[in-house]
Amino acid sequence: CSLRNTKCGGTVGAILTCPLEVVKTRLQSSSITLYVSEVQLSTVNGASVARVSPPGPLHCLKLILEKEGPRSLFRGLGPNLVGVAPSRAIYFAAYSTAKEKLNGVLEPDSTQVHMVSAGMAGNYISDVKN
Repeated sequence: CSLRNTKCGGTVGAILTCPLEVVKTRLQSSSITLYVSEVQLSTVNGASVARVSPPGPLHCLKLILEKEGPRSLFRGLGPNLVGVAPSRAIYFAAYSTAKEKLNGVLEPDSTQVHMVSAGMAGNYISDVKN
């Protein structure tokens, strides 16, 4: 597992999940402006407003694509990549180092080795980032 491969893996992961992050962020910060066009007035013995549920992820995705275009799904990708590539590289380097050391102590390449290595790498990256 090389450093370049781990950077690439983290970068590809960030690129693939960026549209999901944009949709999630829009849904979390959405207001009535996202779905005001869906409200319908009806007059049956007086005026009433039909109840409209907030948009789901697919509806939000559709609105973003229609109103802002596909490029808007990758807003914020640049700063994310600046943090992701080094972070993932450090994580996988720590994971690989822990795995090598634990293979000498525990049963080589066992589930325990992988789980403990992942936990140690996660703990290490958490300490480094914070």
